[in-house]
Amino acid sequence: MNSYDHVPPDRSRSGRHQAGSGPADPGHSIRMAVKLGLILVFIVYLYVLVKVILFKFGGSSPGFYLRQLTESVTHPERILQHLRMMSNLVPMHEIIGNIRNLWSPSSFINFFGNIAAFMPLGFLLPLVCGFRSMPVLKVLLISFGVSLALETAQLLLFIGTFDVDDLIMNTAGGVLGYGVLRVLQATSVPDIKKSEGEHHAELDPGPPSVSLKLHEME
Repeated sequence: MNSYDHVPPDRSRSGRHQAGSGPADPGHSIRMAVKLGLILVFIVYLYVLVKVILFKFGGSSPGFYLRQLTESVTHPERILQHLRMMSNLVPMHEIIGNIRNLWSPSSFINFFGNIAAFMPLGFLLPLVCGFRSMPVLKVLLISFGVSLALETAQLLLFIGTFDVDDLIMNTAGGVLGYGVLRVLQATSVPDIKKSEGEHHAELDPGPPSVSLKLHEME
């Protein structure tokens, strides 16, 4: 005749189950708050970027821009004339001129300002969207796309000049901002991961061993 000894319930598992049904992890709330904060900062940055580059800290009424856009659509020859008369379509032309005249405040601001203005874009994109979904090539393409949109808007609204060198400097600024973030990540994240690994090792020593004893009785 065979029988099994009574096996006590696995208290470690039931304890973990009860702990899982307890209050939410406070770290999750902190991460969500940081994420929302980064999104808010990103939105404010885009607003400031458009305000500075497109409207030069100023601006007119929406009706003015609507009339300018209507003129561009109904008279496309004005756009071509604007490109020929007031635009730079030769790569590196303005960049070389600015580098040669860096002692000039206007050249200094134009060169470093166009780069610095897009550094936050390359810095914030991986933080908002995630590093895996935002590699350097995608940051480059987005930086170029945003710059192209702003330059095109200046051309269509007749509120600035279309400059191909601005595209180059803006895109370089976005990639540079991404590089700065990567350097900061490489110098700080390993220590964070190490401490997190030790913390998880202390909390979870591993699955408990469950033994079942079998006795034979005559």
